[in-house]
Amino acid sequence: MDAKTKASINLHAVLRNVQELCDIDDAAKDVVKDKKITVKFSVKDCEPMALAFDSGKCTYLRGDALDGGAAKGALKLYFSSPEKFNKLVDGEKVTPIPSGAITKIGFALKEFSVLTDRLSHYLRPKPEEKDELLKDARYFEVNTTFLAYTAFHALAEIGNNDPVGREIAHRMPDGKINVEVKDGPAVGIAIKDGRMSVKIGSYENPSARMVFGNLQIVNDVLNGRTDVYSAMGAGLFAISGLIPLLDNMSKLLGSVARYLG
Repeated sequence: MDAKTKASINLHAVLRNVQELCDIDDAAKDVVKDKKITVKFSVKDCEPMALAFDSGKCTYLRGDALDGGAAKGALKLYFSSPEKFNKLVDGEKVTPIPSGAITKIGFALKEFSVLTDRLSHYLRPKPEEKDELLKDARYFEVNTTFLAYTAFHALAEIGNNDPVGREIAHRMPDGKINVEVKDGPAVGIAIKDGRMSVKIGSYENPSARMVFGNLQIVNDVLNGRTDVYSAMGAGLFAISGLIPLLDNMSKLLGSVARYLG
């Protein structure tokens, strides 16, 4: 497992979910309802990202979006290696190097910890609680939506960073893929010159589409209880469009579980 790829997944596939968390979870909303602060995460050799909180809303930022606006005056947390950042996400005690608005370090130590605990509640429930939690329809919906967002954002980070993943991504023709759930969430994946990006929501006129019949089949596939071929045979999964895009994306998706565990 490549440490840089895992750190990129933790930044841009796992922690980015805090944006949606603050929209749907009452406890998360309450924590940030009066906050105006941006926290920037910089990990050596990885593309940085920031989470900007403003009056109960959170905005995920990366790339050019970090050059100004909300990212100015941010509390900056620097990690000297991908390995150290990965340990922090895995629950080990790691102290980043703070800079910028260090007077707001208390937010990272207190309120932000509440947010990551709430995210873990949905993404990584305790084994002894998981089955009971999933009986609740609302919890099941949020859990599955976050699983899907995380998996397909992670897929792009693997295509951009993992040595084998980069080879696969560079074999993909330029185009856009919509991954959709009937009456549910959707993500759009774009490939340009072997570089992948992901957005929440669909593209108009995509090059290819993957459509899941319902959230249950998404949950089953992402948890390894079934595969897309069985789902297709049952009429619960369909693909269309540029097949080389979908074929190579499926190969990348096969690596996601290895990184997310």
